[in-house]
Amino acid sequence: MWTPHASTPARVVTSAAALATALLAGPFATIALAAPSAASVPAPRAAASAPSAVRAAAATPPKDTRTGRRLDQPYTVGGIIVVSKAHRVSSRYRPAWARRPYGLRPDVYAAATRLLRAARQKKLTLTIRSGYRSYATQAASYRRAVARYPPPRAYADTYYAPAGASEHQTGLAFDVWDGRHRGDAFARLPQSAWIARNAHTFGFIVRYPKGTQKITGIGWEPWHLRYVGTAVAARFGPNSKMTLEQYLGLA
Repeated sequence: MWTPHASTPARVVTSAAALATALLAGPFATIALAAPSAASVPAPRAAASAPSAVRAAAATPPKDTRTGRRLDQPYTVGGIIVVSKAHRVSSRYRPAWARRPYGLRPDVYAAATRLLRAARQKKLTLTIRSGYRSYATQAASYRRAVARYPPPRAYADTYYAPAGASEHQTGLAFDVWDGRHRGDAFARLPQSAWIARNAHTFGFIVRYPKGTQKITGIGWEPWHLRYVGTAVAARFGPNSKMTLEQYLGLA
């Protein structure tokens, strides 16, 4: 997640090249992959009957009982990683792909590349603004937000997650923008509407839908995309208001 007042843009790469060559190249290497298998992100045991259903995973997901060194690995439900204010990870959690392009898992980066290319074909400019963030980076970002926005910290806590509570630390999520507009301004762009309609076809969900802050702990962020794989994302469908917590039976 990012604040409407953040600045530095990121350059995105959308050309097609062989995966083997791309992964051996620098941090902004081009990449093109076949669509990832649904098996890459296991689907929950029970499928939703319609995208509007709010419980498609196990009716009673396992409790998050991790403490101490067990926080070095994220909480999962049905094979799906959940990192949030309610399910945190430690500073020692660092995914193996953190040094890949944008710190994203290779299949996530490939899916993001296809999504951005499809948007460009519709004359919509979209780039990756922020991908992986380490625990330390998130901690510094949160401290700056708390210092910048006065008490009662409502704004900072709406758009910033404390260290260990951010999906960015997983390398499975990223923020997009058009290179100019952020926050509410981005939400009003056709890019935002296009993402809401089409992200699921590339395996992504809008992680923090409008009006779900009481569930997710984060305000509406139409720019924050989370990869769950095409099989799971299809259960959300276009313009979904369902949260990952609801889908997994956590809310």
